[in-house]
Amino acid sequence: MKKSLLIILLCSFPLLAYADRMLVWDKNPITIILPVGEEVRVTFPTDVTLQIPKSLISSLESLAPNQQIVYWKATQPFDKARVVAPSADNQTVYLIDLVTQENALAESLVIEDPDRVIAQHNDEPPRDLLEGVQDLLDPPEIVLTRFASQSLYAPRRLMPVNPDIATMPLVQIPANFPLMRSQKGEQYRLSVVGAWSGYGLHITAVLLINQSELNLAVNPGLVQGNFSHITPQHLQLGPKGSLEDRTTLYLISSVPFNAAIQEDGYGY
Repeated sequence: MKKSLLIILLCSFPLLAYADRMLVWDKNPITIILPVGEEVRVTFPTDVTLQIPKSLISSLESLAPNQQIVYWKATQPFDKARVVAPSADNQTVYLIDLVTQENALAESLVIEDPDRVIAQHNDEPPRDLLEGVQDLLDPPEIVLTRFASQSLYAPRRLMPVNPDIATMPLVQIPANFPLMRSQKGEQYRLSVVGAWSGYGLHITAVLLINQSELNLAVNPGLVQGNFSHITPQHLQLGPKGSLEDRTTLYLISSVPFNAAIQEDGYGY
């Protein structure tokens, strides 16, 4: 009996080693130690907007497939830097102190906010009322955009799978196609990098590269074509040749992309 128990414990130990580590938000800054050259996934307790210091741009790769998860990789050592993460509902401002350590463990982290857990428990409706409406909590447009963003930006091991979303052939367009109208005389270079269909809709991912020396805001209202939803991966473009000179546009339409770009913008 003792031998069997020992075997069970030994088999279980590796599973525990790879579990996400919990960090509790107690209204004091949370310190996260990043290994150099390895990716760390951090999950926030709610949707947040990340405010990363400019001093980290050359030392930190930051990928946020959605507003609750971020993948951080330190490309070189840096001193402690503070990331401010206001919640989307304006209820909380999370403070994260990032530091690097050469031999730190690349573990996935989950930040838990006790106040939100208590509030959610108090406000949670009976389980039987949730059954049958779960599919309505995320509109198809959000599901499609999240799927496309994760397909392009998430690590290979976290590629999304959804039986309701199918990959479509890419439509080639000229690099100088006037998909986005000019704001200040700038020009863009374009390429289609992904296309999917699902829930009766089409979503196309277009890489948008700034070809001017200007800093530009990404204004979805300037996109030409009949698209019902337009989501940029980033809200700002840096000048040509900078690390921030490009972004991805996620364009949703009720017709295939090659037809939508020839129609007037009734949807958006």
